[in-house]
Amino acid sequence: MGKYNLLDEKWIMVLREETGQTEKVSLKEVFAHAGDYYNLAGEMKTQDFAILRVLLAVLQTVFSRFDNEGNTYDFVEINEKTFQQMEPVDQDDLPDEDPYFQTWMNLWEKGKFPEIVQSYLEAWRDHFYLFDDKYPFYQVTPEEMEKLAKGGGQFFGKNLNRTISESNNKIALFAPVAGEAKDKLYDDQLVRWLIMLQGYVGTGDKKKVRDTKSSCSKGWLYDLGGIYLKGHNLFETLMLNCILSSDFDEELDGETIKAQIPSWERSPSENVDIYFHNQVDNRASLYTNWSRAVSFIDDYHEGNPFSCFIAKLPEINHVDNFIEPMTCWGWNNTGENKNRFTPKKHRHDKAVWRHFNVLMGIEEEGEHFRKPGILSWYYTVCRRGSIRELQHFKVAICSVSMQEDGNATSWSPVDEIIDEIQMETAVLIDDNKDGWIELINALVDNTKNYIEKTLAKFVRQISVIRGYDSKDYHLVEQERERLYLEIDQSFRDWLYEIKGTDSMNDKALEWYRTLEKAIRNRGGKIFENASLRDLKGIEEAGKIRNIATAYNEFKRNIAVQFKFLQEGGRQ
Repeated sequence: MGKYNLLDEKWIMVLREETGQTEKVSLKEVFAHAGDYYNLAGEMKTQDFAILRVLLAVLQTVFSRFDNEGNTYDFVEINEKTFQQMEPVDQDDLPDEDPYFQTWMNLWEKGKFPEIVQSYLEAWRDHFYLFDDKYPFYQVTPEEMEKLAKGGGQFFGKNLNRTISESNNKIALFAPVAGEAKDKLYDDQLVRWLIMLQGYVGTGDKKKVRDTKSSCSKGWLYDLGGIYLKGHNLFETLMLNCILSSDFDEELDGETIKAQIPSWERSPSENVDIYFHNQVDNRASLYTNWSRAVSFIDDYHEGNPFSCFIAKLPEINHVDNFIEPMTCWGWNNTGENKNRFTPKKHRHDKAVWRHFNVLMGIEEEGEHFRKPGILSWYYTVCRRGSIRELQHFKVAICSVSMQEDGNATSWSPVDEIIDEIQMETAVLIDDNKDGWIELINALVDNTKNYIEKTLAKFVRQISVIRGYDSKDYHLVEQERERLYLEIDQSFRDWLYEIKGTDSMNDKALEWYRTLEKAIRNRGGKIFENASLRDLKGIEEAGKIRNIATAYNEFKRNIAVQFKFLQEGGRQ
């Protein structure tokens, strides 16, 4: 008998828009009342990202088979009992008007999900039990684990709970709980951490499924520079990230549109097999992918210390795998993936806007960039659709990555990297030459250049005066990052306030004035805190070089670099 069904049990953490309070809701509730919730609100943003993709897998599956009224598309053959799609859709069988996109438009206009979502979930109820002897959610049975990996390796609650992430070799001293409590999990927590485990796990565990010689997964999400769009409520967020179009992936699928097959539409053994045959070829599969075969112990009871058994699965192909829309991409100039794209993770030490060209996939001379698929999709929505309010819609572009420990033998998760920028849609989709996106990218590049030619040059001189090696850039890095920290919120506010109808020249000058003032103030603070050694300086070619002479040069450099501000033009 199955126990703890995800359709009914309250395990999804959401933030209710009306009260601003968090609460737990079931899978059926989250789709029935998505417009009432502001956002997902689990223990970590990386966990929310993993769960968001599970919710999207439901929508991608349902609305690849049914329209917004719950009617089966004429060109799709459906099993009436399971609602499964029987065959891929031939492009030639589609009507001229994109039926999937029309479904998306109608759903957005209605502002809620139809009953067909609930009916679909009910059809698969038996596959949503957390504890089950046949179809345990996101798991294999203990008997299957014995055959696959001789029982697997033991994994504890403190390993699963990423707010603790304690290994067997090193105690987590600053964990939110202590002692035996580290291994205790409530069932709702267990579901959330199980989903996150399949996305972010590392490679520290030893057992492999079928002793595979293939590269093993550390979790597909682990390697992504995750990107998603956030609306004003959870319904909008789900819709903005739900890609429904008959031709959006035409270059990927050839003449057919592959059926969406989430993990719960496969048996546990089938879910293992697909990783040995490269069969993660649709978004629903990718959004619900496994990195581990997992089995729970038979006699586990809520409230007791938790442990399970896991074994590694082969990793999903990373190279040019553009079926993944929710990541930034990096071009490889060297190595085994030379001249191809692979997912590019975010950096923990730099705000996402500082990599604006990577985020927006802006082609530059001698460089190759690819726009994240989810942004390309949003461009499609705005340009093909007739939803007027989207033009002034403030869309949030959210980034999420997992930082690892740098140890190639374990890749243990140590921290999450999260960020967000917001801008008006009319600005975001203006990626034409001399448009807003090109301008903003140029301003980001110029910001870096002006900082290097003014503040960084000033600090390098101070570094020499203080006797540091000419190759020692720690002082320059320190002051550069302090300045970026000081201008960070100013840039975000400036970006948020841009309207598509604004003068580009005026908005550019507005940012440059903010930047010039910030650079001048940072340099002034450094000068005000000069030490006696800084003032004494050093002798070079018969002349004294100290912080005062360096500061005068710094001010002259600012005047030269920002001369255009006095002339009222944009450089």
